[in-house]
Amino acid sequence: MVRLLSWLLFPITMWYAIVVKVRNVLYDLGVLHQHTHPVVTIGIGNLSTGGTGKTPMAEYIIDFLKDKYETALLSRGYGRNSRGFVMHEGDTPFEENLSQTMGDEVAMITRRHPEITTAVCRNRHEGVNRLLSQEQPPRVIVLDDCFQHRTVKPTVNILLTPYRHPFYADHILPFGNLREPSSGYLRANIIVVTKSPRKVNALERHLIYTSLKAQSYQKVFFSYIDYGKPVSFADGRVCALNDVRYLLCLTAIADSAPLLAELRCHGRKVDHLAFPDHHRFTRSDIVQLRQRFDAINSESKAIVTTEKDIERLRAYAEELADLPIYYLPISVGFYEDGGNSFSGTLLSLVKENISYLDRLKTAGMC
Repeated sequence: MVRLLSWLLFPITMWYAIVVKVRNVLYDLGVLHQHTHPVVTIGIGNLSTGGTGKTPMAEYIIDFLKDKYETALLSRGYGRNSRGFVMHEGDTPFEENLSQTMGDEVAMITRRHPEITTAVCRNRHEGVNRLLSQEQPPRVIVLDDCFQHRTVKPTVNILLTPYRHPFYADHILPFGNLREPSSGYLRANIIVVTKSPRKVNALERHLIYTSLKAQSYQKVFFSYIDYGKPVSFADGRVCALNDVRYLLCLTAIADSAPLLAELRCHGRKVDHLAFPDHHRFTRSDIVQLRQRFDAINSESKAIVTTEKDIERLRAYAEELADLPIYYLPISVGFYEDGGNSFSGTLLSLVKENISYLDRLKTAGMC
């Protein structure tokens, strides 16, 4: 039935593809203007509608660069209730409603890295300028989810594509899940195949690399998800949950499959309560969560969710205080290929461009 509907929508797909293609051509020809700024900008994005791992990738890059250069994060702040430019300066107290004012992804990164400046602004050009107007402007700005938002031209453009659903095997909306034609990958400096299995042999990686049709100026890397130990929502303690036999997994993300696989690989029984991506939890959802948890006929049970979803649950911390709720922090790991590392490539590009900007500034041209 879903496939039949996709075929019925195929004419819409063709018109949508034409509109997006024309828009990209106008940007490429300079008819639609892209702004560049006197700062190194690292764009992270995808061609598909979601679930590629942009947030953990942004967190990885911030964690890698923050001790080397003054680093900031700028995002659109998807799902926030605030408007305009909102900023959280490093080492300042957290707002009580951080998720609502900045969006759950930015709130999560802000809590993980309270020493950096994070900001949200729908207009990326304005957002970059506001960050640069600070007393101590950043040397590097990480732009989250900016591949289709082309008003700012990133210094380094990183495209993410998931291992199990790569862009070259997909189609444009609404027939498939691509936001634009797959040829958009040509704008990337770096392509990362995300959510790969922990073990991928060299032949399989070569086949994917060949299918990507990477150009001479593009570097390709494979990454995987590393899950940390569960953290208690109530008090922030790290726990093992070794004796828990039943888990209720609560998610409101685009791709829950890796998390469910991680929870099930330890032999536990897992029930899944799923909501749409970026769903803002309501009190009726909290009631449903409690009912599903109470229905599990076991004394050895717990609720597990994602670090992103925890940000939206903080608004109901008092109602949930009596439930054993934990979240699984995640991080990104990379396959090293003959010394050709993602972090080394990224650092080289950042150093090169910062050096270039410094020379322009010395010459009075920046």
